Amino acid sequence: MSTAKKIMKSFGYLFVGMLVALCVYTFIVTDVLKKDYANVFGYTYFVVATGSMSGTIEVNDVVIVKIGEEANINDIITYKTEEGEFITHRVVKKIGDQIITQGDVNNTEDEPISKDDIVGQVKMVISPSFVLKLIAVLLIIFILLAFLNFDKIFKKIIVGEENIPKKKESGRVPEELFSTTPVKKEEKSTGNTVNIPISEVLKIQKDQEQEEIEDEIEILEVEDIIDIDDNNIVRKERNSAKEKEKELLEQVLNLLRIKNDTLTITKMNKRWLTKYQYIYKIAQILTVGDTKELEETILHPTFKEIYDYDLDKAGLYENLRNKIYEMPIYVFLRILTFAILYNDQTFFDGVYKILKYKVQIDSKNHFKEIKKNDTYAKKQIKSLITFMEKISIKYDNKKVFELDRIERFVKLKNYVNH
Repeated sequence: MSTAKKIMKSFGYLFVGMLVALCVYTFIVTDVLKKDYANVFGYTYFVVATGSMSGTIEVNDVVIVKIGEEANINDIITYKTEEGEFITHRVVKKIGDQIITQGDVNNTEDEPISKDDIVGQVKMVISPSFVLKLIAVLLIIFILLAFLNFDKIFKKIIVGEENIPKKKESGRVPEELFSTTPVKKEEKSTGNTVNIPISEVLKIQKDQEQEEIEDEIEILEVEDIIDIDDNNIVRKERNSAKEKEKELLEQVLNLLRIKNDTLTITKMNKRWLTKYQYIYKIAQILTVGDTKELEETILHPTFKEIYDYDLDKAGLYENLRNKIYEMPIYVFLRILTFAILYNDQTFFDGVYKILKYKVQIDSKNHFKEIKKNDTYAKKQIKSLITFMEKISIKYDNKKVFELDRIERFVKLKNYVNH
């Protein structure tokens, strides 16, 4: 929230608080202590009941009176009569210690009064009609602003959608993703904690990558024998995309290592387990190809997001954000998994916001689904699932990962829907 907005909000709260305090104070003074009027820092107020001062003060106007006995000719004062009524009239004469007043529209003078009868001089008149006009002007301004921003107001207040702009997909990540939503704090971590050595995680990853390289070599050898009509351009483009993905993943992993250089053991508490299960669920949904369920899951996460952090400090400088933005969905999931393993909350939420944005603007499902003939993408998702399962199998001595339950749930739901 900007400084100007914070100041305006503070003034608003202060104003409302003062009004409430004034009402309570007036009630205590007049109804509980049975005094004639409330003294607020030397001032009091009355509501005018008659039209004797019409033209200057109208019926139901509120007069702000400075308490005191001084009264000069032409001053408008409020005084108390012998009957206990409060009159607000103009001073027309002073005869010795006596003061004579008269209403502006009255033909006769009032009974003489003494200084002791005077409450004080009228310093301000507040007209209800003026207040109503002010409210009307504010309403008109609000209506004009509402028309200018109707679509955003409708989505935020009526539909309840988040205030994320729907822009055409491009190679840049909108800055608003990281600044337009109020800060949300994650809940304190509770429950079981699983300790996983980072060195063991990297060993599992390295062994798996080696297995995949060996499998890929075998596949390429078979392709070279069978593929008579070889398309070199397509193959070069595919290899180039793979290289970019590997280069980015290595860059992100190195960044996480540098940022968390003192981290040797991942302490995966309930909060991180929830995120781990969440990423695993997304990967499983991708394998069954349910784009509606995928979108619903990504737009309504099982954890609270954080906002308004320093992007550069989080490691998500503009160049890296745009590189991540261009990646397919399985690369996002891989990055998010390592952010979890390195306990890097701000990095996780930053990458997740980019993922969420891409899913929202993906009206043609290019990003949300893996095509049937895209064997490489399928293989990457399967590889991620296997990697996550290996970690859970090795360290799940407390039965807290529950990955098998998630897998069964996704497959059963997909079966029922079809």
